Amino acid sequence: MSVKDTGPGIPEDEIPIVLSSFGQGTNSIKSAEQGAGLGLPIVKNLIDLHGGTFSLKSKLRIGTEVIVTFPPERVMAALAPMAEPAPPIQPQADAPTPPREAKPARSVRKLLNIGK
Repeated sequence: MSVKDTGPGIPEDEIPIVLSSFGQGTNSIKSAEQGAGLGLPIVKNLIDLHGGTFSLKSKLRIGTEVIVTFPPERVMAALAPMAEPAPPIQPQADAPTPPREAKPARSVRKLLNIGK
């Protein structure tokens, strides 16, 4: 699997820094949209736990590409296409509203015989 962007890129000498927990490159530190420095280390560790490989390639002012491979025993076989299209994620405006269920807090109070 490959994920590629056309962002500012990461200097080659900073790749080990961005792969360490809480590590941030100079471009991230200067940016108003800096993160916690955990995304890439978490992904790399998850891939390592599955016995896969993780490589990060980057060029300044061109972008970054992360390539991940999993061993065959960690990959599901291809699934057959779905026979019917999936339902919409958002309910449609004219769709009826489903009935509301009892609130869990009320059920808990009733079980504990507290209040009304």
